[in-house]
Amino acid sequence: MSVSGFYFDGRSARRYTVSLELRGDVLHVIGDAVERSEALADIKVPAPLGDTPRLILFADGARCEVVDRAGFDALLQTAGHAPSLIARMEARWTYAVASLLVTLALIAAAYVWGLPYAAREAAERMPEKVLVMMDGQFLKTFDGRLLEPTKLSSARQQALVSRLRAMHWPDEAAKPDRILFRSAPHIGPNAFALPGGTVVMLDELVMLAQNDEEILAVLAHEMGHVTERHALRQMLQASVVGLAMAWYVGDVSTILAAAPSALLETRYSRDFERRADNFAVRTLALNGIPASRLGEMLAKLEEAYAGKQQSKKESDQAKWMDYLSTHPATEERIRALKEQP
Repeated sequence: MSVSGFYFDGRSARRYTVSLELRGDVLHVIGDAVERSEALADIKVPAPLGDTPRLILFADGARCEVVDRAGFDALLQTAGHAPSLIARMEARWTYAVASLLVTLALIAAAYVWGLPYAAREAAERMPEKVLVMMDGQFLKTFDGRLLEPTKLSSARQQALVSRLRAMHWPDEAAKPDRILFRSAPHIGPNAFALPGGTVVMLDELVMLAQNDEEILAVLAHEMGHVTERHALRQMLQASVVGLAMAWYVGDVSTILAAAPSALLETRYSRDFERRADNFAVRTLALNGIPASRLGEMLAKLEEAYAGKQQSKKESDQAKWMDYLSTHPATEERIRALKEQP
C-alpha cells in the first residue's frame, strides 16, 4: 500500500511529487529524482492539526506533506502504527468540546479554591518586617490626603489602647500591638485593619459610640481580620501577579509597589466578615462584654455609611473613601449579634 505526497529537500523551494510506502519499520520515499529510505525511529510524524496536510519530518531538514490524511493513517495502521489517543481525540469535535469544558472547569476551580488557598499560604509566609513596611506605604498614601491627625487627647488614646491590650484573647489571636488613631471627617465613623495588621481607629467612631464597650467590640472584630490576615489575603487575590511573586519567588517588591492600587479592589468577603464576627463574639465573651455591643455599633455604622453613600461624589478620592468606609453590615449579621446571649 502506498500514498502520494510532496517532498521538499530542505535546501530549495522545489516540490517533488513522491509515493510513500511503509515496509515494516522503514519508510520509502520514491519519486522523480527522489529516492530515500528512513527508519520510523529516525523521523518525526507530528499529530494531525485540523485539516492541514500530514507532515513527515526528516533529520536533515527535509519534509513530506501528505494531503491524503485518511490514506496516510491507513498506511500507518497497516504497519501496526495506530494514531495516538491524543490524535484520535483531536479528530473528534465532541472530545474537543469536552476538553474545553474540562479546561474551563479547572480554571474556575483554580479561581474559586486555588487562588484563595495560595493567597492564604502566601499571607502566612509574609515576614513581619514586610508587613510593617506595607502598612507604612499605605499610611504614607492615606495621611494628609484622607486621614488627619487625631484630635483625641493622649490620655484618651492611652486609655482605649490599655483597655484593649488588657483584654483576654483567644489562643490563636494576634496581639493588638499596632493601634493608631486618626481623624477623617469626610469618611465618617470607622475602624479598619490594614493588610500588614495595623488597626486604625477614627475619632468619629469614638464619638459615635455610646460607651467604650462598643468601641472595644469593633476593635475585637478588626482583630479578627488581623488574626486571619483577611485584608492581606484579599489584596493578594486582587493582585495575582503579586501573589505569584510572593509565593514562588519570595520577592515582595512587586506587592509593595502595587499595594495601594490593589487595596482599592479589595472587599471583605461575606465569609471573612462572618469569621471576624465570630472571633469578636468569642473575645467579648472572654471579657464579659455582651456580643450585642458589636451589633449595636454595626447598626450605627450602617446608618452612617448609608448617608455617606448618598453624598459621595465620583472621584479618585471617592475610591479610597469607598474602601475606608465601613463595609455595609447586613441585617442578618446585626440581628445575629444582638441575639447572642
